[in-house]
Amino acid sequence: MMEFEFIKNSLTGEYLIKCEMGHEVLARWLHEDVGADAQKILEVQQLIEQSLAYPTQEIRKVGPEISLVFHNFEVQIYENSTRYDAIDNSGEDFALYDSESTSESGIEDFASMLQQWDDFIHNR
Repeated sequence: MMEFEFIKNSLTGEYLIKCEMGHEVLARWLHEDVGADAQKILEVQQLIEQSLAYPTQEIRKVGPEISLVFHNFEVQIYENSTRYDAIDNSGEDFALYDSESTSESGIEDFASMLQQWDDFIHNR
């Protein structure tokens, strides 16, 4: 189960999420690619429903910087630059970088987090 905390900056009105180590890319995706855009949230929720209905089908949502892959009741979140070995990440020096650039979650935890985010930013 993912641990996270939602925060609203009272000075700027900006919404943020703090995630536990290993899920930093998820926080960046939510903050940078989704934000408070209700349409984007709905689109991802629809992809979740589709993935739950067809769990063996791989479903991709490619974003400008960060993308999602839904498959077998899991969600992988990754920076586009690291997905296809754009850099040689075979050495130990990249282990920490990789942990901040990719993340995996169960689809139910991911769906719950997204719904809580939607509720938080829309004051429900």
